[in-house]
Amino acid sequence: MSRETQRFDVVVIGAGHNGLTAALYLAHAGLKVAVLDRRHEFGGGLSTEEVTRPGFLHNLHSNFHGLGEWLPPILDFDLARRGVHYFHPEANIGMPTRAGRALVLYRDELKSYESIARFSQRDADAYADLRRTLAENIEELLAGAFSPPEPTETGRDRLREDFARWFGAGVLAQSPLDFVQGRFENPHVQALLLYHMAIGGYDIRLKELAVLGIAFLGFITNWQLCRGGSHFLAHALGGELLCRGGDLVENAHVSKIHLERGRAGAVETLDGRTFVASQAIVSTVDVRQTFLEMIGRQSLPPTLADEVAKVVYGPSDVLFAVHVAMREPPRYLAARDNPDIDRTFNLDIGYETPEDLIEHCEELEAGRLCRVPRLNAGVNTLFDRTQAPDGMHTALIWQFAPYEPEGRPSSTWSSIAPEYAERCIAAWREYAPNFGGSNVIEVATYTPDEIAQKLVNMRRGGFHAAAVIPSQAAHLRPTESLSGFRTPVPGLYLGGACMHPHGGITSAPGYNCAQVVARDLGISHKLPFGKKPWDKAAARRRSR
Repeated sequence: MSRETQRFDVVVIGAGHNGLTAALYLAHAGLKVAVLDRRHEFGGGLSTEEVTRPGFLHNLHSNFHGLGEWLPPILDFDLARRGVHYFHPEANIGMPTRAGRALVLYRDELKSYESIARFSQRDADAYADLRRTLAENIEELLAGAFSPPEPTETGRDRLREDFARWFGAGVLAQSPLDFVQGRFENPHVQALLLYHMAIGGYDIRLKELAVLGIAFLGFITNWQLCRGGSHFLAHALGGELLCRGGDLVENAHVSKIHLERGRAGAVETLDGRTFVASQAIVSTVDVRQTFLEMIGRQSLPPTLADEVAKVVYGPSDVLFAVHVAMREPPRYLAARDNPDIDRTFNLDIGYETPEDLIEHCEELEAGRLCRVPRLNAGVNTLFDRTQAPDGMHTALIWQFAPYEPEGRPSSTWSSIAPEYAERCIAAWREYAPNFGGSNVIEVATYTPDEIAQKLVNMRRGGFHAAAVIPSQAAHLRPTESLSGFRTPVPGLYLGGACMHPHGGITSAPGYNCAQVVARDLGISHKLPFGKKPWDKAAARRRSR
């Protein structure tokens, strides 16, 4: 067994996109940085694999990127020169109905207005007002996401105070469901807006989460697709890190964080290697791994250990996936109403009314499989022809599902996945009759149990690495004492999906963590601020 010791200024645990982002900024600032990952391939949720047949590319964890080319490292390090490109479909998000109608929202705000007006003129006006308010404050919105949270004298973070100013103080106590049903009247319009909020991986019924839902509505038609597969973004981040002197170490499963006189000073891997960090250790894995497994309860203050043990995981961010290789894309019955539904990117299949979403939330809360599968779906090859052989297509189905189905062990998924996948395909076929039969070449499932085993940071299969609930949201994420990216252990920082603002492909937790580390080390002036549209708004926040 190797006993090699290597020395760095900063060691980052976890080479998902947040770990790569934090490392890239700190390496740019002149620090000697190493990123360690337990897997043989870096990128974490930026994963693209041929799980059906060769030549058919499937994004396993992240597919619909809500920020696209607004990701800070893309802008600050010009990753377009490394080939990072996003497709931004015009028909961006939509819902076919069983009655043969189609509600589609577009990049073009006027077309979205006209689409909604076909269902409700009042709702079209309300949507336009909402989008106008968010557009006028988009830089503040982005600055709030891409800045470490700073609670005000009222105990709220500044972004929540902004929302109270924009939409009234009452919005802070509302659930997403309250907000949407209070402003919109048509059930299909309500359902599509709530669907967009729900795919963020949280319960739309929960009070005090309306602000998060409204923030999502600021980007409702910004869903984008990374050319060549989501993994391409990871490769660009890793390549840029290496070019700036950083080190990427794969097959390096961190088992221990060593404390020296109470300070985090080194990490040890399962194979006995030691990586010394003279300035800081950044963990981008979940807090239970970080504190209870890598440090150990016996080395922590009892209050911290108890706080970490109480962090909640799931159930609203746990996914069951079906990946399909197929000969032709779905053709919707609703295309007779609006042909654009056949080329809509992010599809709501089956959530036609708020009651559909409420029922699904109740099922997840009870650990039940869906009585009627309702889907987050898309066909990437309509926009990126590189993701399948010529003339062929790939389809993605995501279904929020319980980690422990019907109260049984998570391993139960291995036996029920094939039949449940067929139920999901059948649910899609109800809207697009050609989705199935000889059109389907091969199907591959990806269960919550497999997700939790493959990416252990996604504890219990949840992609947020800590549930988004009021006590673990925004400036309280993942707990109040850990929300500032620093930890009670000197030299140890948190920068993963469990941190502000949440999981998903935003790079915000890693970016925010890098700001805090740089501030503590006195090198903030070396970070590349000033290139992004919201940098001035972020500077104003820092100066308050």
